[in-house]
Amino acid sequence: EPTQSIDLLIKNCNTYLDIYGDMIVLGEIENSSNIWKTNMEITFNFIDSSGREIDLVKIPALANYLQPKSRMPFYLVYGARSNYINISRVKIGTNFKNYNKSLKGLPVITEENHSFKDKIFNVNGKVTNIGESSIEDLKVFCTFYNLKDQVVFIRKCYIGGDEMEPLDIQDFKLSVLKDEYVGDFTHYRFGAF
Repeated sequence: EPTQSIDLLIKNCNTYLDIYGDMIVLGEIENSSNIWKTNMEITFNFIDSSGREIDLVKIPALANYLQPKSRMPFYLVYGARSNYINISRVKIGTNFKNYNKSLKGLPVITEENHSFKDKIFNVNGKVTNIGESSIEDLKVFCTFYNLKDQVVFIRKCYIGGDEMEPLDIQDFKLSVLKDEYVGDFTHYRFGAF
């Protein structure tokens, strides 16, 4: 159950028990505004059938900044198993600050090729800094979805370095072993932050 703010929307949420019996909560935050967001955290209110809050968990976003009109995945492994039986709803919200300057570095992803062989899904691609200044602490994530557009899992991609100068290009690679630990997916999307 997303609790929407004016600027950051909660989308494509999914909750399930993994093969270890842990509750996994996944989704995306979308910056619907024209302003960069920073200091983002995702809040999870676990609520019972009478509307009483059982627990509150806050986690930081996977990256420091979210540019306007873009999305970032999130996930939580909720470990308080004694609460599972009483959970009726999970309310998901966000806290953030506006960043009123425009960051000058701008990473863009291009996918070069993908293959599926021997239960391993491989993707090779490139990330290019088309911005006017350098990028620090670069992260590339791949978000996988099911037919209902719910997030089923998230993977961080391997990149050579986390800094890029303007017009730098670097390769990235993603390998996912398709086994019982990984949910079924129908499509995916890359994001650079």
